[in-house]
Amino acid sequence: MKFREESSELLHYPLRDLLHSLFTCDVSPLHHYLPEGGKHISEMGFFAESRALCTYPACSAYMPSEGYDRQNCFYRCVNSSMYRMAEACRMYTHVVIKTVRILDLSILFPLLQDPNLNLRIIHLVRDPRAVALSRKRFKLLATDDRVLLKNEVISKNMNSIINNVMAKICKSQVAINKLARTYKSFDGRYMVIRHEDLVTYPIESLRLIYDFAELHVTKDLEQWMYNVTHKEIQKSGPFMTFSRESSKVIERWRTAANFNFIHQVQLMCKGAMQSFGYLPVRSKKDQENTSIEIRQKNWVDRGVIYQGQW
Repeated sequence: MKFREESSELLHYPLRDLLHSLFTCDVSPLHHYLPEGGKHISEMGFFAESRALCTYPACSAYMPSEGYDRQNCFYRCVNSSMYRMAEACRMYTHVVIKTVRILDLSILFPLLQDPNLNLRIIHLVRDPRAVALSRKRFKLLATDDRVLLKNEVISKNMNSIINNVMAKICKSQVAINKLARTYKSFDGRYMVIRHEDLVTYPIESLRLIYDFAELHVTKDLEQWMYNVTHKEIQKSGPFMTFSRESSKVIERWRTAANFNFIHQVQLMCKGAMQSFGYLPVRSKKDQENTSIEIRQKNWVDRGVIYQGQW
């Protein structure tokens, strides 16, 4: 958002540098990106989603008797110094960062080669039709779309913009997966998992992911994973819902989008759908018929991670 006039290709490099800094618990680059100069943890909009940032030492106002509570964290930890984030980071053996900004996996080669990081990559993919509908509904992605389509001539029509954005996203997803399967540098350090399998088989997926990261799954974590994928908890606003019955969400596009829109997305993302085992629908009737499969059940990707039948 600081460099909204630059292209996504150019932004890969400051993004990589920022990732490297955060993986080593160096928060100083955030001073250049956050709205008030990175003085407080609360400048990161979703800081309360992190238990580590809501407890000591990141938050000195944390009360152990209350446990981890998002709302209390918003009020009590709002003035915590950014440097306390670095202090908290150094207490942990693993640092995890979620990013949706990488379109070219090759930019991560220097991080893979850094012996101090021991980097692992979990590539989460999702049905392009669901992604397209989500982007269409979430109007605040206009800046993101402009960065993605920098230097490309596009129509002002919303559907046309979505199609162009999806074409670029889908192409990059295929390229990322292909590169990871091609270079030995990624052996044992890359896995791909479908969003739909993650929410359909949450506990099994959790165990596979933690095994890949050489972590141990606790019973409490399994219970939390089950709860956030099976219990509907209302939250104001359209974004970052805490918990919902996931099985009802993953195919919402089948009834919420018109077939014309879905057909165009399928054309734009044909390669990605084939690569990740998503099946096209041929008509409005097929789209709305939930008995018709839209994912390959036994989809396998290079044996690193496999989804479908458990």
